[in-house]
Amino acid sequence: MCPIDDPAATMNRATNPEATIGICGAGIGGLVLALRLARLGFHPVLFEARSKEAALSEGEFLTLASNGMNGLRAVDCYEEVLRRGLETRAIELCNARGKRLALVDQSDHLAAFGTPSVTIRRGVLTGILIEKCQAEGITIQFGRRVTKVDNHAHAVALNFSEGTGLAVDLLVAADGLRSFVRTQIFPDYPLPQFTGLIGTGGIVDANIPDTDGVMRMTFGEKAFFGYIKTASHPVYWFDSFPADTPDAVRALEPAALAAHVRKMHADDPEPNRSILQAVGQIERSYPIFDMPQLPVWSTGRIVLLGDAAHAIGPHAGQGASMAIEDAVVLSSCLVATLDYGAAFARYEALRRPRIARVVKLTRQNASRKRKNSRLSLFLRDLLLPLLIPMTVRASRRLFAYRVDLDPLEANPSFECGRKDAA
Repeated sequence: MCPIDDPAATMNRATNPEATIGICGAGIGGLVLALRLARLGFHPVLFEARSKEAALSEGEFLTLASNGMNGLRAVDCYEEVLRRGLETRAIELCNARGKRLALVDQSDHLAAFGTPSVTIRRGVLTGILIEKCQAEGITIQFGRRVTKVDNHAHAVALNFSEGTGLAVDLLVAADGLRSFVRTQIFPDYPLPQFTGLIGTGGIVDANIPDTDGVMRMTFGEKAFFGYIKTASHPVYWFDSFPADTPDAVRALEPAALAAHVRKMHADDPEPNRSILQAVGQIERSYPIFDMPQLPVWSTGRIVLLGDAAHAIGPHAGQGASMAIEDAVVLSSCLVATLDYGAAFARYEALRRPRIARVVKLTRQNASRKRKNSRLSLFLRDLLLPLLIPMTVRASRRLFAYRVDLDPLEANPSFECGRKDAA
């Protein structure tokens, strides 16, 4: 195994004046970045607009593929996430009549990639990262919404909605799809674009058989549905459905939104309908957006990370994993040189090709969820079993990337001097 840290470089970089790094956003990417920076000798400070309670309750659950799980090794959170998550051993794809179209076996991921894929409550993952930050003495300021950013030659000045302002040497914008920092420093950049899909989901107790680690997904006639359940976990379910606007269901009360989702899946095979019968309320929906490719990710002393730089839709299960990888690569670029401009440029050059591959895969998967005419459904059922093997091969190349072993290696399938055999 190749070492991830260079102690000599860390010592040199830690004594550099640009050692205090502000991170706007205590999401998964921002928290992982703070942990990595602290380990490498920097002084990270996190600012989060939400309260701690809101951060811990945001969203329902997510799946971390092997590349994301391995990324957590770089901040010593891997074992705890593995312990508290649900191993996802396979993905089953069915058509609207319940006929299996494909079964993607993931049971070899531990042997092939060093870790299984894991499904975990988003709040649990966030909580693990916050607790780790607090244990290591990293400052997290909750309820601190940035209202102004000034990118000066020698520092970045920040104003907040409450409390006094602050100056930091470098600033990382990890504040999500609708990044305020991005709009401040790049006011002419395009806005996120609605993909035509809205997602919902939740965690519910329902009397259905365990799936034994299989995530079962249905291409329904009106909407897409997926779920997983084990004896030790309730049902984790999600769906997505076409909509003309991102606000199509925003006005619905939680009970009405649940009724709307049940209607979308009324013709689904069991146990989809039984799962949704147990769902009395859905608190919110999630319009799915794409971010057009941005010209650059940094200017002066400020750099973008995660969804602020490149929104990844949920259709390939890579959004959180890409943010984790971003954090490890950016921190390693910063520790490798005293020139933060060169570090930002290297980070962007390393990440852009990989992000482009993930975005391409995500958009391909999303397009299959928009089919709703009889002809398009027929063609999808006919072609999907032929297309899935190509998608699986592309996905396995993504999973093979070990950012924890060699974060500055540009080839995503190259690990410490050898090609991965998977």
